[in-house]
Amino acid sequence: GDSNEGYVVDFVHRQVSQGNVVAVMVTRGLGESTIVGENILHFARTSDVSAAARALKKAINQVSPSEGLLLAGVGYSMGAITLANYVASNPNCDLDVAIAFSGALDTTQQVNFQRSAYLWQPFIAKAMRDTLLSRYSRQIARKLSEEQLKEVMKAKSLIDFDRALFVPMFGFDSLDDYYFNMGAMGDFELNGYEGRIANVSVPLLCIQSLDDPIGYWKTFRDPIKVSKSGNGNTILLFTQTGGHVGWPLGWNPSLHGWRWMSDAASSFAESVDKVRRVHAYSV
Repeated sequence: GDSNEGYVVDFVHRQVSQGNVVAVMVTRGLGESTIVGENILHFARTSDVSAAARALKKAINQVSPSEGLLLAGVGYSMGAITLANYVASNPNCDLDVAIAFSGALDTTQQVNFQRSAYLWQPFIAKAMRDTLLSRYSRQIARKLSEEQLKEVMKAKSLIDFDRALFVPMFGFDSLDDYYFNMGAMGDFELNGYEGRIANVSVPLLCIQSLDDPIGYWKTFRDPIKVSKSGNGNTILLFTQTGGHVGWPLGWNPSLHGWRWMSDAASSFAESVDKVRRVHAYSV
């Protein structure tokens, strides 16, 4: 995805109309962005989000140091996975609040979602392979052997593609190791059923539909334990329906766009801002 996705455009338009400023971060190499050098994208990396959040926070402090303006992060699908992982991996993150839609927390569990692997992931894997090989074949060919490249071409699902490309290219020990580092709860069981999700220091709202055909709701493991982890900053909202980055409204969803998601993100961020301001005034 990129800044032209309908749900991104919907959110931006609604926020700008309310007088807010929106910056859209596109994953390196996607959305016609250019990569100079050999370090192409992989989805266990959080340093790009960290750099973007740091730059935005610095700009906010320079423009209005006394107003304490809120910096909120909103992520969708893979962007939601990366956003949650960034917040969990950085106890002193620069965001004030984060909202993640349709993004797994424990990505090691995604391999168990067979319906996604057989029905939907082949389309995603093909799109990803076509994009990366058409734009970064030189970088990929330098890192992978001929046999490894053949495995990339044969990958039928996103799981197969991750195993064939990202694992060897970036030196991960295995697919499980890659997913361990990708998700905010990749180390959940290994650390007393908490792990880095316990380090979340700002309100993190994760919204997931139980009928999501791509993202597995069981990647959230035990929701009660998750919500009680650390200082209780992680909040999980499950809906019965909504699909993947969808939540259509009414008989003709095109009339409403992605209003449900946009309003949910805005409402949560505004609520956090109100609490922050009340607390600031009372101290």
